[in-house]
Amino acid sequence: MNTPALAIFAYRRPKALQACLASLSACAGADVLDATVFVDGPADASEDTLVEETARAAAASGFFRTLEVCRSDRHLGLGASVIRGISRVLETHPSVIVIEDDLKVQPGFLRFILDGLERYADDKRVFSVCGYTNRVRIPEGYGSDAYFGPRSSSWGWATWKDRWDSVDWNPTPADWEKYRRAFAAWGGSDCPDLLRDWLEGRNASWAIRFCFSQFLQGKLSLFPVKSLVDASGEFDGAGTNCLRYNRFRFDLNDRPGPFRYPDAAEVVPAIRRSALRYHSVPLRAWTRLRNLFA
Repeated sequence: MNTPALAIFAYRRPKALQACLASLSACAGADVLDATVFVDGPADASEDTLVEETARAAAASGFFRTLEVCRSDRHLGLGASVIRGISRVLETHPSVIVIEDDLKVQPGFLRFILDGLERYADDKRVFSVCGYTNRVRIPEGYGSDAYFGPRSSSWGWATWKDRWDSVDWNPTPADWEKYRRAFAAWGGSDCPDLLRDWLEGRNASWAIRFCFSQFLQGKLSLFPVKSLVDASGEFDGAGTNCLRYNRFRFDLNDRPGPFRYPDAAEVVPAIRRSALRYHSVPLRAWTRLRNLFA
């Protein structure tokens, strides 16, 4: 099939999933997508009811071209669920749009993503198309509704099968030691810490391994100038990876499109500096301190 797949990842939050699906239904283009909702299994018996309600909420979403609900019979965790789910849908589709249940999208989200996937499909410098962006300073006279940055976002994004297949999901400690300084300079001071934590079993992040492969390949990601994803749900304390206080700030774009895209896949240094400020050591330290007392 030539149309992208839509992969939605959910777990024990039926109301959040309903809100996510409702926001997708308001996007032009939802009715042409083959959607799969991956519902992770309960971590213990106390979650059985919530997981069942989440699966029922997924099955009630009838506005996609096709819909499949894929419920795991055991608890995988987000990292394993995302890697397995995306790999599965890319067996039959050339690209995939990925959204998690605690996110809500703006009306122009799918148009931005679909147009970006089509526009840059053959430009191998582009690794992903992202719907979320932090609040960044845009130079006066900048003529596009999008910009390129070095580090993909996991909050409402898309990629192509060949890019996904190029990811090495098993980096080694030697990789970390060799590239840790360059990785930090490329994507922010938290990048090597997140990768080290995965190597030492303190997180199960798929996203840091995706970004590490992106770094090694020297690829870019496309972002909207204003966010098309409301990521407030990432910080409500209800999810498995949530913090109460976060350092990220974003402005939402409620336009349905059309969008103007950069002619060339190139980074604007001033925008890159603004984007990477969110991953600076002082701001990360302040965030950690705030969450200790949140």
